[in-house]
Amino acid sequence: MTKQNEKEVIRIDLTKQQKDQVKKEIGKDAEAIELTADELESRISPRIF
Repeated sequence: MTKQNEKEVIRIDLTKQQKDQVKKEIGKDAEAIELTADELESRISPRIF
C-alpha cells in the first residue's frame, strides 16, 4: 500500500439499526464511521500470531 492510500479516509454510512446500536452503546449519534485504509484492513483481517 502506498503512503497516499494509507492516509485515505474511507467513509461507511450506517444503517438505521447500526445508528440505534451506536446510540444505545455510547450515547452518541453517529451517521457514519470513517477509517483510514490501514484501520479498516486491521479490523477486517486482524493479524493473530
